[in-house]
Amino acid sequence: MKKLFIISSKSGRYYDREFERELLKYFDKDEIKITQKKEDTILFAKEFKDSGGDILYIKGGDGALSEVASVLCGSETALGLIPGGTGNDFSKNFSYNNFKLENIFEYEISPIDLIEVNGKTCINVTSLGFDTNVLKYTYELLKNKKVNGKVAYLYGVIKSVMNLENVNLKISFLDENNEEVNLSGKFLISALCNGSYYGNGFNPSPRGKIDDGLLNLILAEKMSPLRIASLFTSYRKGNHLGKSGVREVLTRSGKILSDREFLYNIDGEIYSAKEIEYKVLPKALKWIYFKGVRK
Repeated sequence: MKKLFIISSKSGRYYDREFERELLKYFDKDEIKITQKKEDTILFAKEFKDSGGDILYIKGGDGALSEVASVLCGSETALGLIPGGTGNDFSKNFSYNNFKLENIFEYEISPIDLIEVNGKTCINVTSLGFDTNVLKYTYELLKNKKVNGKVAYLYGVIKSVMNLENVNLKISFLDENNEEVNLSGKFLISALCNGSYYGNGFNPSPRGKIDDGLLNLILAEKMSPLRIASLFTSYRKGNHLGKSGVREVLTRSGKILSDREFLYNIDGEIYSAKEIEYKVLPKALKWIYFKGVRK
């Protein structure tokens, strides 16, 4: 069994050297790679996959996880996650409360879905509108000021409320019965979810499943700042579905178009376009469920 452990040194607030020392009890030195620059995560994963690697573990955040998932999509190499970032939203689909490093070799492998968005791979959530603007303002603050992630995110929320943008969209998609559905209107948020959590703990898709061959499209219609404030806690806790102005649809593939360019993010990485085309990639990634972690 050929295995590799990647430690993302850029995830979280600091590099955990104690974790690396602990890891050497279970892995040889040449089975551990530590990223030094942004492109290392993809490079290490690709080299391992191309060499016929069986099991790849990563300790990192959502960004590093997304990069590795895009490399391993459709391959025979299985992926396991130990959360090591700031938000760790994808890991919230599981319970790591009882996880111990010595259990790393006690697991089962079962495939999960991924999303393809404009030719790129997404493991968790692709969204546009309010939440992507929050990310934009958050990243701007983090780049220019030394503040922690929660403070920066709160700043992003406040700035986005003060500069509300509702995007005029036309949405055409195949639903869970492969029937075509068309929607249009002005939307504050459009979140295309494989996982349930994003945005440092918000739960847009409480009914989402990562292995059902379906995506949960969450749509929040145009609303006032006061209405946003009233929904904020519900959206964070996953109690927003069924409330006025919010809907959930199940979809397999589709297109989202606008008459002007909009910002969207794939697992937190921001892009811009007038159109996004997406589809679910059923069972595209072999996922490692550690003992005591699977829900």
